[in-house]
Amino acid sequence: MIRQIILIFCISLFLYSCASWKDNSFILHNKNYDIDEAFLQSNEVISSLANASRKMHDIAWLIMRENRDYCPNARINAFGIMVSSNMELDSKMRDSFFAAAPINKNYKSNIRSDFAMIISVAKGSSAHKAGIEEGDILLSINEVAYNFSNYKNILKIAADNGYLKLSILRDNKEYNYILKSEVICGYPVQPMISPIPNAYADGSKIFITIATLDFIKDDQELAFLIGHELAHNILHFNGKGLPEIDGMPLPLDDKPSIRDISDVFIFQSGAKEIEADMLGVEYVLRAGLKQDKAANYFRRLSIYMPILMNDSIFRMHPGNVKRAAKIEEKVKSMK
Repeated sequence: MIRQIILIFCISLFLYSCASWKDNSFILHNKNYDIDEAFLQSNEVISSLANASRKMHDIAWLIMRENRDYCPNARINAFGIMVSSNMELDSKMRDSFFAAAPINKNYKSNIRSDFAMIISVAKGSSAHKAGIEEGDILLSINEVAYNFSNYKNILKIAADNGYLKLSILRDNKEYNYILKSEVICGYPVQPMISPIPNAYADGSKIFITIATLDFIKDDQELAFLIGHELAHNILHFNGKGLPEIDGMPLPLDDKPSIRDISDVFIFQSGAKEIEADMLGVEYVLRAGLKQDKAANYFRRLSIYMPILMNDSIFRMHPGNVKRAAKIEEKVKSMK
């Protein structure tokens, strides 16, 4: 995993400054907060998570689809959608749910109370080709009226059968679509709230912190991180793949966890990190994406924390100099 700690001192100052926070819901539970400002910031949180999910989803879809032959224990049927319900949010943030939709969407006021929305549609997926749009409201799934407690299970069954019929609401009009699934690696990629650029794998999911999207300069770097964590999931963990619907596009609290008890005994090492770097590059290139700029991620890390440039017996991760050099060498060898 990319466990680089950046600007520890500055982050510490931030956490204890007048702008600090103790948990993600602080402003919503402070009795003295300004209601309008709280709503504005809540909208920003939800919008940022949705936009991060869309950016990651487009890249991850290609990588997971083109490397399905290399994840035999985690193959799933998928349609290329990430879905969330307003009921999944904390009650005090629920009014901000529509901030997850693209800004050009128009909704009527009498939408049911426990509805689900398509937050992301992966480019090139069957859903994208069929014309499904981000921000579409689900009316029915396979001609079944859903509710908050059963909609995920209905979508899982549809994926297992490889067939999905959706009735959706868009701009106050109803549309119907029929989708056929594609086989991909079942490792959902989702954002994670954190002020530190980092990425994680836990055997079944891949997490990229939202701070990472501000830190990276090119989609190649994001693709590399996804490929790297995919390599960890395939090679170094015993967790199983998850259905597409288990990917959370608005994960306020979801974090990496132990998916298989045997993973407790899996240890990090420099060798495993280099192995994940090399295979990660292969996975990304196999998806038709470039990696010429991938090594810049580690070069930039060194600007913020030069101590990470070289190997150290006190860190399990190799130094950034070694990692960047090996990535460059790997990319050149595959041209």
